[in-house]
Amino acid sequence: MSVEVNDTARTRATAPPTPPNTWLRRKGNIDPLWLSIFAGLASLPVLTAIARLLAYPGMLAFDAGPLYVFRQCGLWLNQSVTLAWVPPADRWSLMYLLLLPTATLIIAIARMTFGLRILGFRSILIAVGFQEIGILQSLALIAVVVLVVLVLRPAMRHFRLPLYARVALIIGIAAMIMVAASVLGPWLRSESVWSVAFFPVIILAMLAEGIARTIEADNALLAVWRTLWTLIIAFIIAVISQSATIREIVVHFPEVMLTQLIAIVFVSEFFDFRLFQGWAPSAYGIAGVLRATPLPSAKIAIVRNRWNAGVIGRLGPSAPTKSRVQSVEFMVDVLRDAGYTVKVLEGDTSLGRELRNFLPPDPRTGGPGGLILNLATGIQGHARLVHVPAMLEAFGIAYSGPDPLAHARLSDRYALFSLLGNAGVPVPRHVLLDDAAQLPDDFYFPLAVQPRNVPDVPPLIAMNATDLRNAIRHVLEEYGQAALVETHFQSTEVRVSLLGNRDLECLPLLQMNSSGDHKSGPAPVSAALSAVIVHCAKRAFAIAGCRDYARIDFRFAQNDEPRLVHIETQRIFARRGSLARAAECAGYSYADLMQRVVAHAWRRYQDELGGANQHGNVTELAADAAGESRLLANHPSN
Repeated sequence: MSVEVNDTARTRATAPPTPPNTWLRRKGNIDPLWLSIFAGLASLPVLTAIARLLAYPGMLAFDAGPLYVFRQCGLWLNQSVTLAWVPPADRWSLMYLLLLPTATLIIAIARMTFGLRILGFRSILIAVGFQEIGILQSLALIAVVVLVVLVLRPAMRHFRLPLYARVALIIGIAAMIMVAASVLGPWLRSESVWSVAFFPVIILAMLAEGIARTIEADNALLAVWRTLWTLIIAFIIAVISQSATIREIVVHFPEVMLTQLIAIVFVSEFFDFRLFQGWAPSAYGIAGVLRATPLPSAKIAIVRNRWNAGVIGRLGPSAPTKSRVQSVEFMVDVLRDAGYTVKVLEGDTSLGRELRNFLPPDPRTGGPGGLILNLATGIQGHARLVHVPAMLEAFGIAYSGPDPLAHARLSDRYALFSLLGNAGVPVPRHVLLDDAAQLPDDFYFPLAVQPRNVPDVPPLIAMNATDLRNAIRHVLEEYGQAALVETHFQSTEVRVSLLGNRDLECLPLLQMNSSGDHKSGPAPVSAALSAVIVHCAKRAFAIAGCRDYARIDFRFAQNDEPRLVHIETQRIFARRGSLARAAECAGYSYADLMQRVVAHAWRRYQDELGGANQHGNVTELAADAAGESRLLANHPSN
C-alpha cells in the first residue's frame, strides 16, 4: 500500500502499514486515579439534575429516607442555584455562555474523533453570526469573501506582500463588502442584502484571517475544504442553540456545563480516533476538481529532545538550550492531515518503552511497523547526536536522517573537514589548537573558534590575537577539548537543501545575509557558480553519510570560490526555516515537504529490505572527483 506526496511531477513512496485502531483506545496520558476523579465530578451534575427533577411539583413526594434528603437538596438547588429568574427577553445573551461548553464539545468530537480539519474554534463565532442575520445571508456573505480572497490571492503574491499585509488587506476587503451591502440594500429594496451589514465584523475578520493563513500554509483548495467543514459545524451548533428544549435545560441545569467540560477530557483520552483524517482534499486529478483521497493508515513518531530530564544520572556536558527542539505542533498537524497517526516522544530513557507500544513490528514480516522522524539532539554526554539513532538501531526501528556513524562523522568537525578536504570538497582552512601561540603564521583574522566535537554551538569570532586567546580558553574550560580554529568568511551565505538518497533533489538555493537573520531565495548566483555549489553539496552529502535530507551551507572566499562551512541535519524543520523556505521556492507547501521527507526515508528502508544498496548515493556521487575539478576549472573566478 502506498502513500503519495501531493506533487504532480514526482512519484510517491509507500508508507508503513499499521494495525487498525480499536474502538476504545486509551492513550494512557491520564492515570486511573485522575480518571476516577474526573468521572466522579462528571456524575455530580447528573445527580443534581435528578434531584432537581424530583423536587418539581407533581413529582413523587418522599417524607423520609435517603430519597427525601435527595429531594430536599433538589428543592434548595431549584430555589438558590438557578438562572430561571432571568427574564426571557434577557436570556439570549446568557445563552452564549451557557452553550459555549456544548459548542466546544462538538468541535472536540469533530476534530479528535472524526478527524475533521476546521478553522480552529471559528465555528462558534460563525454560529453567533447565523443567529444575528440568518443562515442563508451569512453563507452568502462568507462565500463572497472567500471568492474575493481566492481571486485576489495571485495578485497579492505577485506584489510580494508579506503575510500580515495580506491578512490586513483581506480583513479590510471583508469590511468593504459589508459596507457595500449596507449601501446596496436600500437601493435594491432588499432586506436580506441590507442585513448583511449586521453580521458581526470581528467574526468575519477572524474567518478571513483563518482562510488567509490556511492558504499561506497549505493551498487554496485545502482552505476551501476547511472552511466548508467549519461552516457545517457552525450550522450544527446554531441548530442546537436554537432548540427551545436545550435552552430550557441549560437555564435550569447550569451545572451540566461541568459534565460537558470533563467529557472533552474523556474524548481526548479514549476517543481520539481521527477517523476521517486520512480523507484529504487533493488539488490534482481531472481539472483539479475537489475530491477526497483515502490515505492508508501509517504511524510516525517524532522523537525530539525538549527537556533535559529523562536520564538516570548526571554525567558529562549538558546539551545547550538552543539545541533542543521546542515546538513540533505544526509538523504534527500537517502529517495528521496527510493521514498519519502521529505521536511525539522524548529521546530519553522512556523511548524504548514508548516505541514498543506505539511502533510494534509488522506481525507478518517482522519489519518496521512505522517510521521515526529523528529530530533528537541528545540530552547530555559526548557525541549527543549519536545517542538516539544508536538506540533506534538497537531497537530495530526505521528512522529518518543519518545513521550513528554519519552522526559521529558530523559531530567531529575537524575530522569532517579533513575528510571533505581530502575528497576535493572546498572547506575553510582549519587547525586544531589548545593554545593561541600555536596558530600558523599564514592564518589571517577574522577566525571562527568552536569546540571540535560540539557542532551545535555557534562559533566565537576572533578579530585579533586577544580574542583568539580568550576564545580558545573558553572552549578548553567549557567543553574540555581542543578548539577548532578556521578561517571566517565575512560574506553572504548560500544554503543548499537536499532531499532524497539515490537521486538527490536540490531545492532552490537560498541566500543569507552576513548576520544570518534574513534569507531570500532563489539566491542571486550565476548558473556556473550554482552548478559548482550544488555539485559540492551533493558530494559532501554522500561523503558525510547523510540520508533523506540535509542543509549544506557555503560562504565565499575573497576570490568568490565557495567554501563549505556547515552541514545540518537535525534543526532544519522549523516552519519558517531555510528548508521550508527553499521548499516554498520550489512550489512545495510545508505539508508537501514533510510528506516527501517521510517518503524518502521509507523508500530507503524498502530498498534495504528488498536487498537494494541503501548506500548507492555514496558510490554514485562520491566517485566523480574529476567532475568537480572540471566545474571548478570552468568557474569564472579562475
